[in-house]
Amino acid sequence: MVDKSFILELGKLLIGAAWADGKLSSTEVNGLKELLFQLPDISGEEWMELELYMVSPVSEEERQRLLHRVLGRMGSAEDKALALATLGKLLSSETSGGDQQTEVVQQLRADLEEGSSGFLEHLRRPFRQILNLRGQRYTDEHDRESRLEDFIKNTIYFQVTMELRDRGITFDLPDTEIRKLCLAAGLMARVAGVDHVVDSVETTAMSAVLKRHWALTDEQAQLVAEISHHRIFRGLDSVRLVKRFKELTTRTERKEFLHCLFEVANAAEQTSFEEIEEIRSIAKGMDLSHQDFLDAKLTIPREDRKGL
Repeated sequence: MVDKSFILELGKLLIGAAWADGKLSSTEVNGLKELLFQLPDISGEEWMELELYMVSPVSEEERQRLLHRVLGRMGSAEDKALALATLGKLLSSETSGGDQQTEVVQQLRADLEEGSSGFLEHLRRPFRQILNLRGQRYTDEHDRESRLEDFIKNTIYFQVTMELRDRGITFDLPDTEIRKLCLAAGLMARVAGVDHVVDSVETTAMSAVLKRHWALTDEQAQLVAEISHHRIFRGLDSVRLVKRFKELTTRTERKEFLHCLFEVANAAEQTSFEEIEEIRSIAKGMDLSHQDFLDAKLTIPREDRKGL
């Protein structure tokens, strides 16, 4: 697993490289955020730490310190893979600059592989152009703020939409429904992960619920289930998930969703006491009655809920 400190150091190094000539335009800042959004498992607090580096110029001395720390971590296969993948994100179908940019990325990859201090010099000139191309997609201030809000407060939705774009997959659903199904996936993952493990049969059960209620394809449902499965162990705020899901659903929808939670809970062996209590807490947070909770629980055979 990639160390969080390395993820932050890599992000800070990219920000430092963008400050190489002592200034950043608003478009370049947008492009930089667009790139940094794709670093894995960054929390809201960590994002704010990265934003501090965007506020004022990064000195050459600090850039060199960051570079040496990043290069020093290239002995780790996980850290190297993350650094190389992030460089690959510098180019996308929307920011293609032809053979010249491809050569730049190949050179930067070689620098990282070899631990070369020439990395910053090779990055310095093309980075501004790349950031401008990326940043032009997000010139609307409201759009930028909405994405940041999603990044911090609705990370499953944020990551799903990023993955959809990267894979060329589309959901034939209104945005509100996509947000709703992402919140539902997060809550199902919360129940499945209450024992700190999400079994493959639980992920399959989550996918089945998503396909049944939102008519997703196998690929779409698997994508959402896998993302929620991985995110649930990285600081998702279950109180916020419950609150937002309640805002987007009717009471009838929430009652039906309790049945889905028990379906997921019972997918691997039997429904445990911890899973039942987690669903009880979710039901209470969604302003459902104790009877609503009991009705949903009783859809699970007694022998599968340990007599509870």
